[in-house]
Amino acid sequence: MRRLLAHSGDLRAELAAADLAGLYSEAAALVRETVVGDSAVAAVESRRVTLEGEEESERFFRFVRELLYLYDTEGFLAASVRLSGGAALLAGERFDPSRHLAERQVKALTRHRFRFERTSSGLGAEMVFDL
Repeated sequence: MRRLLAHSGDLRAELAAADLAGLYSEAAALVRETVVGDSAVAAVESRRVTLEGEEESERFFRFVRELLYLYDTEGFLAASVRLSGGAALLAGERFDPSRHLAERQVKALTRHRFRFERTSSGLGAEMVFDL
């Protein structure tokens, strides 16, 4: 589940999933939809992202930040995510202006109002993107 929340000048979002793999997939979908809207993204290339950080919340934050970095530096958009032994395996493709519509320019993921928590139904996260 993804839900955009009102926030002044930035984009605030809330994610929820039954498990960690689902939350990482929701994060990839959120970043993809934020930058290219409903444009279809095919799984034709892959990337491996090492999940770094002492705590689960820090690993998740850094993962989302890495998704933005891959888009900024390579134009790479993740279509899917699979977790495997301390890494996230991404399948996706590079931005193609003939097929993808650039919706928003994201400057950064901020630590402002960042939340990562276990809930009775799984996991939840809230984050703010600086646009």
